[in-house]
Amino acid sequence: MAMALPVRIRGDGVRVAVETDPAHAPLRDFLLNDLGEDVAAIIRAKGRLSDGLAASGGHRPWQELYRFHRLDFDGAVVHLRDVGGWSSCDLDPGVLLRCLEEYLEQVGAVRHRQMLDGVLQAGAERFVPDRELPVAFRVEGPGDVACVPAPGNEPLAGLLGDTEFVLGLDWMVAELGRPGAAVTWPGRVFRVAVADGVATIEGENGAYLCLDGETFRQVVAAFRQAHADSHRAAAQERAEPVAAMLALGGTSRRARGWALVRTPRATLEDVAGLTPHPDACLPHGVLGTGSGACWADLAVLDESGGRLRGGTKTFMPRGIDADRLVPDLRDALTRARFLTSVPGAWASFVAGVPVHGYVDPDAAVRLPCEPVQAEAVAQHVRVFFPELVESGGDLEAAASRAAGTARTVSGAPHVLTAFLLHDVQCHRHHLDVVRAARPGWEHTGNACHLRVDVRTVRLEHLWLDGHSCELPTGEFARVLEEYERLAAL
Repeated sequence: MAMALPVRIRGDGVRVAVETDPAHAPLRDFLLNDLGEDVAAIIRAKGRLSDGLAASGGHRPWQELYRFHRLDFDGAVVHLRDVGGWSSCDLDPGVLLRCLEEYLEQVGAVRHRQMLDGVLQAGAERFVPDRELPVAFRVEGPGDVACVPAPGNEPLAGLLGDTEFVLGLDWMVAELGRPGAAVTWPGRVFRVAVADGVATIEGENGAYLCLDGETFRQVVAAFRQAHADSHRAAAQERAEPVAAMLALGGTSRRARGWALVRTPRATLEDVAGLTPHPDACLPHGVLGTGSGACWADLAVLDESGGRLRGGTKTFMPRGIDADRLVPDLRDALTRARFLTSVPGAWASFVAGVPVHGYVDPDAAVRLPCEPVQAEAVAQHVRVFFPELVESGGDLEAAASRAAGTARTVSGAPHVLTAFLLHDVQCHRHHLDVVRAARPGWEHTGNACHLRVDVRTVRLEHLWLDGHSCELPTGEFARVLEEYERLAAL
């Protein structure tokens, strides 16, 4: 029977999300804020818990202090408390261990993808062993590498076939590359310890193997290279993007752009863990239609079509026909106006629907443009998204004035204006979602990526390269209150 966990951990290979009920919020904050994407820290926490559970003669009490939380194990229950003493929760050690295992799986996938992205770049240096290795590798498919061990080295091949271990390969190689490395991998099936120049592998049914540390390091590095080669071959054979994705942009040096993906609402809510929007959040052209609305995933793409950042979800109205989208966009640019408060931001109508968007501010210098210029300007459109139901007020002025009330902003203040205007827009629901955020919460909106920490809020603009700002959490709350007052939400 599957173990019921107090948190739901999900990832898309780019970002990891943790959801839970209020009673277990300290556990979510511990995973996101104290462990984060540090594979070594997750493994150390997992190993400490595993050692405590496996101790002979009963469970030994222990305590572990992190940056924001501390763990106290009294031999039966793990007490998780934040260092300020504001919140806490009690956890069964087996449940916490399973949470760490699932979190490691998702974070490992993110770090492993980052490693693969680096190896797959043109000109990446290949690893070549300087000795004969006790296992050979054969690429059999995308992400599928067979390990053929020399006699007596079967535990090594079994370890390399363990998905959990594979997800941490980049961390393991980095750790083993340090002088005098002493590394422990407390896996669910295999346990690896490297110390004093010797690697010890313990596996199922008493399997036991010792190798010299440098040979083990080169085995891991060679397997990582073979794994990357399997993905490189798949990337070279990959055809054009599937028909469901319609690429409509691509403007910076790395060809970042955006895509319209028609996906049922329920599917995206399940994949991305969306906070469901109330009906009042639907944009023009959707209310009362009963059907025909689709969600748009406005993902930041790299030059190969892979995601640099995703998660932006909004309704695309029924009136927008994907087959007519590019001609409608060109026509909209002849009537568009730049917003004075945010560089590169513009407003217009597409298929009769009010929209906001961004162009590359260094490439498109004038809107509206002449019809003969629309083709060229459309190539510099990075994104556009529908404006939600109008509030009747001047939201641009309200956002600009509210952002201007912040006394302490580090970075570009117009990013805060863009967040209010394009992500909060004109709905109290959006404000309520942001106000309910706890430290560690992240959200990708139409224009900005938001991260809430204990003391600061950081906003990164998705479509203006390098534009970001930070401000204290209290200051951010006051800006939201002022925007609510000015926009009469």
